Amino acid sequence: MRVVALVSGGKDSTFNMMQCVAAGHKIVALANLFPYNQSEIDSFMYQSVGHEAVDLIAQAIDLPIYKKCTYGVSKKKGKNYDPCDPSDEVEDLYNLLKEIQNEIEFDGVSVGAILSNYQRIRVENVCIRLNLTPLAYLWQRNQEDLLDDIIKCEVDAIVIKVAALGLEPKKHLGHSLSQLQPYLLSMHEKYGINVCGEGGEYESLTLDCPLFMSRLVVEDSEIVMHQDDPIAPVGYLKFNKISLEFKLPALDLQSRLQGLPLKDSYGYILEDGEEILELSNEEDETENSFLLASEIPQINIKPCLIQQPHYGKSKDGWLWIGGIQGLASNPEEALEEAIDKIKCILHSNAHDVKDVCSVIMYIRDMSEYSQLNATYIKAFNHTNPPTRACVQVPIGHPVQLEVISWKKLTGELAGDGEIDRQTMHVQSISHWAPCNIGPYSQAVKIGDFIHLAGQIALVPGNMQLVSQGIISQCKVVVRHIGRLLTAVDNTVNLRDVVQGICYLTHHNYIDLARRYWESKTNNAIVEYVVVTGLPRSAAIEWQVWAHKHNNQFEYEERGKCIDNYSISLYRRINYDNNVAAIVCRVENIEESQSFDSKIFLEAVSYSIDKLKQGTDHDPNTVYNLKIFYSVFKLNNPEDLLEIMHDFIDGTNVLVYNFIPVIELKNKNTILSICGVRNQ
Repeated sequence: MRVVALVSGGKDSTFNMMQCVAAGHKIVALANLFPYNQSEIDSFMYQSVGHEAVDLIAQAIDLPIYKKCTYGVSKKKGKNYDPCDPSDEVEDLYNLLKEIQNEIEFDGVSVGAILSNYQRIRVENVCIRLNLTPLAYLWQRNQEDLLDDIIKCEVDAIVIKVAALGLEPKKHLGHSLSQLQPYLLSMHEKYGINVCGEGGEYESLTLDCPLFMSRLVVEDSEIVMHQDDPIAPVGYLKFNKISLEFKLPALDLQSRLQGLPLKDSYGYILEDGEEILELSNEEDETENSFLLASEIPQINIKPCLIQQPHYGKSKDGWLWIGGIQGLASNPEEALEEAIDKIKCILHSNAHDVKDVCSVIMYIRDMSEYSQLNATYIKAFNHTNPPTRACVQVPIGHPVQLEVISWKKLTGELAGDGEIDRQTMHVQSISHWAPCNIGPYSQAVKIGDFIHLAGQIALVPGNMQLVSQGIISQCKVVVRHIGRLLTAVDNTVNLRDVVQGICYLTHHNYIDLARRYWESKTNNAIVEYVVVTGLPRSAAIEWQVWAHKHNNQFEYEERGKCIDNYSISLYRRINYDNNVAAIVCRVENIEESQSFDSKIFLEAVSYSIDKLKQGTDHDPNTVYNLKIFYSVFKLNNPEDLLEIMHDFIDGTNVLVYNFIPVIELKNKNTILSICGVRNQ
């Protein structure tokens, strides 16, 4: 990828350029926004102090630089950004990159953001509008590890502004980060400052790094006191004279980078500070390697099970929509049909497409994905779209959808508690977790609930699937889930997952995935489902939801036997009894015996009884059921649909979806019910 690097002169923009080079990209130019007629301005977006050195950095790296002045005016300071005012400083960046596009060809933009959602969201907005890919390889890095990497990779940067308790202008300005590293770590322990200065504690200027052919030499500077506070004084260096000193011996870029602990995208998967992933010598990897498509049993798709759209609405703003199918033979027309059904239900319940927070898309053929996605984008082409999971299952029509929507209650209906929606839609490529450049977000948090998009084992830095087998893919996916949860809420982690679906492409993978998942989580109830295909030909995809107070959920196992059938049920329920989740499996050890639909009625009744336990008389209760059934075990699913039609009258509000699959948790499992009760 040809990349233009946004540079301020600081360590972060410099080190992100090095990360771009390590990831295989080519930097073709630099871009800088400098303050109008001042040494420094208070900008929400850009580092302005030290801008006098930026031209010399361009000379040192031997690249053209494009510059534009900014007044640092911020008109839109909210969580989201819309380009509504041309005087906003974000539009200065848009205009600068647009001008560069008119002169040279490039695809990506290097961004040194670490933690600031404010900056990331605005740079992403500009890049998406210009059809550019933002590359933020420092995003969400542990700051202590990142500072150590910057120093070890020979980025020689000095502190040029301080604005934090424990940092003093006369004492610390002009000192290198390598000198100050121990002191910064001690100030982090004492006062909680960000060691990389991400909280505005300090700004830096890079004097030298392996990308430079010359080093910057500060010949004359002065300290400017911006705020002479006795506790946390604010001051910066104003540079009066800086020069370049050519480095000898003259080496090419590859030689200058040689020997540095600079990792490529795959290197951040192998070792990320949390655990070492042994990707090449894994236990059982050989005998459980990928199966070729020709080895998957051939399925004769029968006429599709026709379901009718229906919904359930809870008293706290949730709207569950089921039975949505696109039956037209053409994929685009089928999805348009399905989305029209969803819009009709949303409208009838005073909801909007923007209120949708989670979508599951079951499709008949992954080769039709690009067609379906093009249509999907038209419907969900707005800021902070819903999460999405996509899997291929043996259905006879192009697409089937499940939808969860939520709308904030107002007035008397809102009650005492204030509930808000928080969406995480990171579109920058980083080493943190896969980006979502497109119509779905990584996570949506509503109150205490967090719904994640389906996760496959993509290497975040290059968005390619991990090349090894199921164990490697499982480890990477579980790591993604944990990171996403913590990014949404730093008090939440992997052990707060309440319920999940693990989609796999072969039954041999189930036990390996189950064992690894259970070693990392805490009583999450999970169904393992074998499907006919996953995005990018992945072997595994996880879709989960978590609760901020998972430690207040009880775990329960129950079961019963009827004739030769066993019904096993696993339940999670919180102490307040306003949320419950179940996984219920029906098994029969006699494969030759035809399935008795009365057993299905018993399983559904058992599932709903356990979901509603303690809330029998609450008319606002909504039950949502995913009913997975094996196409090799169940010959007449239409009988089950008839039972659900009759059964629905005896419940408060029941939303259900039948999903055909290849196989379930073991070869004796006929069907599985994954249910949630929400009030």
